[in-house]
Amino acid sequence: MLKLNYSFLHFSDHRIQKSKQILPPAHEFPVSKPAITVRCCRNNSTVSSALKLQKIIGRIRERIRNGKVELSPAAYDTAWVAMVPAREYSGEKPCFPECLDWIIENQNPDGSWGLDPGHPSLVKDSLCCTLACLLALRKWNVGHQQIHKGLEFIRANTNAASDKDQLSPIGFNVIFPTMIAYANQLDLTLPFHQDLLDSMILSRDSQIHKSEGNYMNLGYVAEGIGESFNWSNMILTQQRNNGSLFNSPATTAAALVHHQGNNNCFEYLQSLLKTFKNCVPTVYPLEIYTRLCLVDTIQELGIDRHFESEINNILEETYRLWQLKDEEIFTDITCCAVTFRLLRIKGFEVSSDELAPYAEQDHVSSIQTTGVSTIFELYRASNIRIHEEENTLDAINDWTTTFLKQQLLSETICDKKLQKKVEYELKNFHGILGRVGNRRSLDLYDVDNYQVMKAAYRCPTIYNEDLLVFSRQDFNICQALHQKEFQQLERWHKDCRLDRLNFGRDALHTAHFLASAIFGVPQLVNARISFAKNVVLIARIDDFFDRHGSRSEDSYKILELVKEWNIEKPVEEYGSKEVEILFTALYKTVNEFAEKAYVEQGRCVKRHLINLWVETLTSFAKELGSWYENAAIIKLDEYLSFARISIGSGVCILTSIYFLGIKLSEEMILSEECISLSMHAGTIVRLLNDLQSCQKENEETRLNAVSIILKEDDEKGEEMAISKIETMVEHNRRKLLRMVYRRGTILPRKCKDLFFDLCKMGYYLYSSGGGDEFTSPQLIMEDMRLLIHQPLKLPPS
Repeated sequence: MLKLNYSFLHFSDHRIQKSKQILPPAHEFPVSKPAITVRCCRNNSTVSSALKLQKIIGRIRERIRNGKVELSPAAYDTAWVAMVPAREYSGEKPCFPECLDWIIENQNPDGSWGLDPGHPSLVKDSLCCTLACLLALRKWNVGHQQIHKGLEFIRANTNAASDKDQLSPIGFNVIFPTMIAYANQLDLTLPFHQDLLDSMILSRDSQIHKSEGNYMNLGYVAEGIGESFNWSNMILTQQRNNGSLFNSPATTAAALVHHQGNNNCFEYLQSLLKTFKNCVPTVYPLEIYTRLCLVDTIQELGIDRHFESEINNILEETYRLWQLKDEEIFTDITCCAVTFRLLRIKGFEVSSDELAPYAEQDHVSSIQTTGVSTIFELYRASNIRIHEEENTLDAINDWTTTFLKQQLLSETICDKKLQKKVEYELKNFHGILGRVGNRRSLDLYDVDNYQVMKAAYRCPTIYNEDLLVFSRQDFNICQALHQKEFQQLERWHKDCRLDRLNFGRDALHTAHFLASAIFGVPQLVNARISFAKNVVLIARIDDFFDRHGSRSEDSYKILELVKEWNIEKPVEEYGSKEVEILFTALYKTVNEFAEKAYVEQGRCVKRHLINLWVETLTSFAKELGSWYENAAIIKLDEYLSFARISIGSGVCILTSIYFLGIKLSEEMILSEECISLSMHAGTIVRLLNDLQSCQKENEETRLNAVSIILKEDDEKGEEMAISKIETMVEHNRRKLLRMVYRRGTILPRKCKDLFFDLCKMGYYLYSSGGGDEFTSPQLIMEDMRLLIHQPLKLPPS
């Protein structure tokens, strides 16, 4: 029977219950007044708001199209460029004096240099930037007043250098002690205690030693090794087509400081200064990665439907570059991981073999020097597994999962927003519902967001006021619409007299929440409403079957009535008031769906909708009949043949699919592809449900995939049975995703996505193993509150 896992609502027996509400009535939620309301009339205020939003959309669209990447200047990298000597003056003058001018003109009021003076988490970054700037000024004997102020800042913040709660720039433990040693060579006395210096040097030497003498593992932070580094070899093996080393201005400049004479390095730095005038960013170029991050951000904020053509153009171009083995993609771990994930999800043919270098254990130590965010992107990419044999992604998933869990346990992720994101996706990556995930991303989105490489930097291309305002306004508009839709569902529930049934579950709140989480586009109101109504009806009829059992005439009466599809009957022919209420509700609701679908599809689909219910109710009866009569001998394949249907997912999706604004022929709906998608989705949801509820159903001697496997093979313990089912879930998930991502099939992608969304719902409700907070009422109530009832605050206009 349908098991939308209402056991998480602490019902002592989900089969026989008096009418209970899953969640409090809507009026019991603490609802703030929405920032935007949906109005039928258009007054001056709403017209003005609409015009403002259109202007914002225009600016966002232009930002996507022009491809311009905005990056904040990096004092650390600018200082290293400033230290490069001019070749024509025997190294006695700076090659790029404009960088020295920038350093002198851009000291912060507190004496530091860096992105955000006074930021409590960026003191290490400020220390690193400040010391680099002091070295540049001291080397060329300028900026004496700035040097004095900078030393005062360092003196006041020396303890931050060893503070583990501080965000640490990549390579800080290697670079900072080496810069201190260079300061001593320049007779620049720094206010560090000897014990602290010894500790930092020990840490640096230990990290270099871990590379087992292979300095190439530390090439990105080679300025922290200094003259002893084999610069000639690194230039020979690591220099990129643009002349840089690792797209890092600092590393490239350090190569010229320690190994002059490479024209390509000079030309790279000169090109940067032509672009950025008198300073440089901490990484360049960053065009491909930034464009992909912008696409990713727009999707996570839930506003991608407004920019579909722009997003498609970016991904098409990125795929072309992927095929050409573009250097910017394949020489950067993070960019490669993000590219792989976004392209594969979009349906492009990208091989996981390109990530193979990062699956090998001997690459792990060098990967870890690039930061938690890079490993997190590898983790996310590794979860997009669609083929049976994807050993590379399996291996990456194993070690990145372990690493990130350790980071969470040790509380070493200093970026708290990144920590929240890692924690959320680690718990249930495949169970993140669209709009629920959007709401969490909106809560974490911050125009002041920064990223930390060797220096902290901001990218206004991705984090800006326009995206903040528009995405929050858009969410609030959708939320106000969802609230009105719930009122409509309440009227339907009452008109159908479902509130008069004195048994089973009142699934109205949860059904509405799930529908709103899956069908996010405002125009898909009929898809949301039909999905929610079907969930409520399935839950009610499921409880009715459970209550009466397979041997009750009432159980079969509903099935017979649906087959006949005739409401013109005397009341006594229904057998009971409960049967009359349930069938009448189903009859009126399905007819309503059929009428609306006729308008959208231009053809009658009533018979298909009725057949879906006949198939579902027949499976209900088979499940109960097998439970009572031959539970001891039923095989797993036979069980799944009806259990994947009785879970109720098919009737929900295959009704809502008619309301996506896409014309669907009978051939498409009855195609092998559509049938297979429904079968795999139903199997996944059923098996996830069985994993979560196996203990309870074993106690009730009910059919369950785990118990069936145990009966088939007495030698298998419960742990092995659970493992087998988890393998089956993963097999079906990958097969489903291959079908969803495949291009050029009979079903449009937006239709196929519904089946994947259904799987996400299964993971959300019945996360593998059960018993965690994803199957608790607390989490669902909190997600419901955020999605349906609590609007987002808007920044002051």
